[in-house]
Amino acid sequence: MSIYHYWGKSRQGEPDGGDDYHLLCWHSLDVAAVGYWMVINNIYFIDHYLKKLGLQDKEQAAQFFAWILCWHDIGKFAHSFQQLYRHEALNAFNEPTRHYEKIAHTTLGYELWNSWLSECPELFPPSSLSVRKSQRVMTLWMPVTTGHHGRPPEAIQELDQFRQQDKDAARDFLLSIKALFPLITLPEAWDEDEGIAQFQQLSWFISAAVVLADWTGSASRYFPRTAEKMPVDTYWQQALVKAQTAITLFPPVANVSTFTGIETLFPFIQHPTPLQQKALELDINVDGAQLFILEDVTGAGKQRRRSYWLIG
Repeated sequence: MSIYHYWGKSRQGEPDGGDDYHLLCWHSLDVAAVGYWMVINNIYFIDHYLKKLGLQDKEQAAQFFAWILCWHDIGKFAHSFQQLYRHEALNAFNEPTRHYEKIAHTTLGYELWNSWLSECPELFPPSSLSVRKSQRVMTLWMPVTTGHHGRPPEAIQELDQFRQQDKDAARDFLLSIKALFPLITLPEAWDEDEGIAQFQQLSWFISAAVVLADWTGSASRYFPRTAEKMPVDTYWQQALVKAQTAITLFPPVANVSTFTGIETLFPFIQHPTPLQQKALELDINVDGAQLFILEDVTGAGKQRRRSYWLIG
């Protein structure tokens, strides 16, 4: 398969960490495996956010997040990126260097979706949505996964940095990994106004999880560079084992203590003011947006409480 001729990471002077280069298909699966375990373990509440988007089953949500992460570096299939590193086993080894406009691989990936991959419905997850609507939903997700370096990808008008063989390789890779995630689907709600609004609200949190998955999946101490060709399902099982160790990098969720009274926080307050008492009684767990603007009366101890926290 042509996917084995594209690199994703290289040694770059690193004395250890595996082979001279890491195949792009393997790096993509490394990051996907990290994302899978992030959802299973609800790291930084990513499973919580996906549930809000309608993916109630944790395994299904984990598979979907892993699958969408497989798209994050599709911009690296570009010839402009591949010629940055040469190796006799890779695609661009014997070719003369071509001069391209300098465009980030994040933007290249986004534009590859817009100009080519969006017209490949065989890559879409199963859904009751029509092909056109599925394409529209996928277009919502593409900036989140391709913009994995902390900012959304840019929109460009022309894309000449992919040869046809590069486009075909990207498609072949995405088609080959689809069977690894049998539970993925595109919910109908993602094409409805309410679902789109919910996605737009949560996309910032999800994109942050994408960045963390990419950082962690790029660590050669957990994912040594591998140039060996093998079936994608074989490497996927290996990546899952490595990723389960890699996610130990993430700190545990902080414990939340049960509220036992205002005196626990402020021992000097023996009798709450009326406003403080009202704040203690408010139910902040009701559905819907809430906004409280609170300012206690003069002499209630605002400055003292502020100083208490600064000193503490």
